[in-house]
Amino acid sequence: MKLKLISKKRLVSNIKSFTFKPQRPIKWSAGQYLIYSLSHKNDDLRGKMRFFTISSSPFEKNITITTRIFKSASSFKKSLDNLQIGDTIEAKGPDGDFVIENPKKRLIFIAGGIGITPFVSIIRQLSFEKKPINITLLYANKTKSFLFKNGLDETAKIHKEFKIHWFLSPKKIDKRTLGRFTKNKRHIFYVSGPDPMVDEISDILKLLKVKEENIRQDYFSGYKKV
Repeated sequence: MKLKLISKKRLVSNIKSFTFKPQRPIKWSAGQYLIYSLSHKNDDLRGKMRFFTISSSPFEKNITITTRIFKSASSFKKSLDNLQIGDTIEAKGPDGDFVIENPKKRLIFIAGGIGITPFVSIIRQLSFEKKPINITLLYANKTKSFLFKNGLDETAKIHKEFKIHWFLSPKKIDKRTLGRFTKNKRHIFYVSGPDPMVDEISDILKLLKVKEENIRQDYFSGYKKV
């Protein structure tokens, strides 16, 4: 399917969002991703295709990619950043099982840096549907520029059941911290962020006797550990 770029903007630091209007309506669940194809010169070793979580929510209809654009960004990201309003890219999907199966259960969301994007999509959708947000969010970041912080704080004011814990580096989400949330074995843990962070947190959860089927993972490859 074709996606037409309708807006692009800088959010915080080197993070930008790119919003596309689908050629035809797309149905997806908050937390899923699309596979994007962008032809450009000087393709790197990964070629012209990339996976990006949809950071917008299904009720918004349009597709938003939120990602870091470094000076040393891949050829794909440079081409994405160079797109002009009205330009199109190809995409297929949606896919992915990083979604909420039962919103009545208590959920623990653990985000590192840009890994907050699927959680924002999920939280906004629950709020739009006027459902309880039975979520505790643990969000770690290297700088004070926490992505989507204002919106998350506003949601927490409205939904008292939604709790947020901020972890500014060098403060970390460690075994001691996670131990506070693993006493109830019915909690479901969602972990999203750079590959090393997701693996480390998942290993700690397993050491704390969290069942593997109660751990969901979403990897953001190409980013350093938070």
